[in-house]
Amino acid sequence: MNLVFGASGYVGTNLVERLLQEHQTVRAAARNLKVLEAREWVGAELVQADALAPETLPAALAGVEVAYYLVHSMAAGRDFGQIDLQAAHNFATAAAAAG
Repeated sequence: MNLVFGASGYVGTNLVERLLQEHQTVRAAARNLKVLEAREWVGAELVQADALAPETLPAALAGVEVAYYLVHSMAAGRDFGQIDLQAAHNFATAAAAAG
């Protein structure tokens, strides 16, 4: 199972499509599930998860062999660097716990 975390962005959207074309198993994750549903990907499992909400991460990471972390917080303003560090830390901790 491949997890594309940040699947609603430009790179994530294209990566999900490419993995599906290659007949890979894909779980697409983003904060806003409606955005993912609008993509109408056939064969992708869609999950709502947020790297700043650690309690949402275990379900997104369950059974995942490869995780693509494509998240940034640049729209958050001047503190985006600190926010990105916290999000990455949360994701890394959850990924380690998931194996």
